Amino acid sequence: MNNIKIKITLVLAICSFAWMSQAQNVGQKEKPILPKAGDIGLGIDLVPVLRYAGNMFNGTVNNGWNTFGGEPTLPGVGLPVPPNVSITGRYMFTDNFSLRTNVGIIGRKMSEQLYIRDDEAFAKNPLSETKIIDTYKQNRSGMILSVGPELRRGYHRIQGYAGLNLVYAFEAARDVYQYGNAVTEINQTPSRNAGLFTVAPMPVVVPYWTQTYVTGRYQDGNTQHIGLEGVLGVEYYITSHLALGGEVSLYAIQTFRSRFYQEQEGFNPLTDQVEYRTELLSPSTSVFSYGTDNLGTRLYMMFYF
Repeated sequence: MNNIKIKITLVLAICSFAWMSQAQNVGQKEKPILPKAGDIGLGIDLVPVLRYAGNMFNGTVNNGWNTFGGEPTLPGVGLPVPPNVSITGRYMFTDNFSLRTNVGIIGRKMSEQLYIRDDEAFAKNPLSETKIIDTYKQNRSGMILSVGPELRRGYHRIQGYAGLNLVYAFEAARDVYQYGNAVTEINQTPSRNAGLFTVAPMPVVVPYWTQTYVTGRYQDGNTQHIGLEGVLGVEYYITSHLALGGEVSLYAIQTFRSRFYQEQEGFNPLTDQVEYRTELLSPSTSVFSYGTDNLGTRLYMMFYF
């Protein structure tokens, strides 16, 4: 409850500041309040700002500059990768008709390296402290884009709008494991850091191998999302061409996810050879989802130029 009060207080403080700024210009020529044809709008999501401000007063230590801008979600294999903050823009074709776009992108490439005993050097000298490196490489990426027309209607400081957007998104994940000690006939279970990586490889055990090791997880293609989003919203112009807004949306999205698989290696004592296998982790799937939700700016501030 205290958190809600703090957020409401912050919004009212922003409105009060804008009102006082305008009151100082009483003697000046009146400027238009609502955006006009040819104006371009840029929206900033206020939810991370309010969350950050609320956390300042509730004693939490879970506050950082990354949460001020929205905490990106970077998942493991097969999970969605939505950015919590996206960029909203508008172009006013007429005073009452605009085109809106909302885009959010996210990605990460990581290379994690860990030392491990050099098995070859240790076999030659049990007192050897020589180390080599195991490497884990992670690649995550995702994007969401919505674009569509809006009809707007308003008086003086208040303007409502309704729109229909086309929504598209994709997400991709890839993991690669590289080990310093190779699997050989002499060293069938080499020293490796597999279980200590940020994303530990979980092998599909091959019974006739001495030990099973994962060398990579892959996806045949990107996970694709496509759908429609109906939007209803309202903006209140606290000063000329500067508005606080809020909206709700009704979406229907079809998702297509391609299959995930992983590459494995191990020594087969029956054939006295190092063997490689491709194991299917999950088949391709499709999901249809719908409901009321908010993509991007739920409570926002909009600037028009």
